[in-house]
Amino acid sequence: MAIDISKMSSGMFLTTLDKVEPGSEVVYHVGKYAAGPHKKDALTAQQLGHCLLYQRRLDVGIFAYIARKPQAARASK
Repeated sequence: MAIDISKMSSGMFLTTLDKVEPGSEVVYHVGKYAAGPHKKDALTAQQLGHCLLYQRRLDVGIFAYIARKPQAARASK
């Protein structure tokens, strides 16, 4: 499931990431370059291990910048 917050105001990234199910995608920006009000929060969350960041090409020179909440770690036997 993908949730697009690219047009929402800053401060929504961490709240949204916290609420989504593991494996869900949060689109935090759409454009030519990674930017927007959620970029700093997305980078910080990635550095803390709360999400994986990547981009998906939508058109020539236009990308969706996405954070994916990791799946819960499986217990080892």
